[in-house]
Amino acid sequence: MIRCITFDEAYSHPDFADLLAGYGDECAINGLPAPDCQPEQYKALELTGAFHVFGAFSGDRMIGFLGLLISVIPHYGAMVATTESFFVDPDKRQSGAGIKLLRIAEAVAKDLGAVGLLVSAPFGGKLADVMEKVGYTETNRVFFRGLA
Repeated sequence: MIRCITFDEAYSHPDFADLLAGYGDECAINGLPAPDCQPEQYKALELTGAFHVFGAFSGDRMIGFLGLLISVIPHYGAMVATTESFFVDPDKRQSGAGIKLLRIAEAVAKDLGAVGLLVSAPFGGKLADVMEKVGYTETNRVFFRGLA
């Protein structure tokens, strides 16, 4: 089951810490510090309507999550949504939870006036292959250079 949840619901769920650790392991960006979840920032963004959370559940177990940021991109003057985080337990990926999370994020983004959804996928990861199969087009490549 997929549903819209609050950040507090996600953060306080007993399975969230393990999912967050898995996300950090799989999606870490070389050169950035280890993930350090900032609950107060997420809650502040959520209060403005700029951040939305979706959870994937199997019974009482949380098996995945998607964090969605939505705002006007000044260069285009259009509302665009972006996945801030997107992760499904590797053992549950065949359940369809990932595509269901993506589809609910698309629907909510559209309802909020977004003209599109940008999805970030780790370089060399399986998500990039999935995105092309479900109708997304690779548009950019993102580069990082540590400054510390």
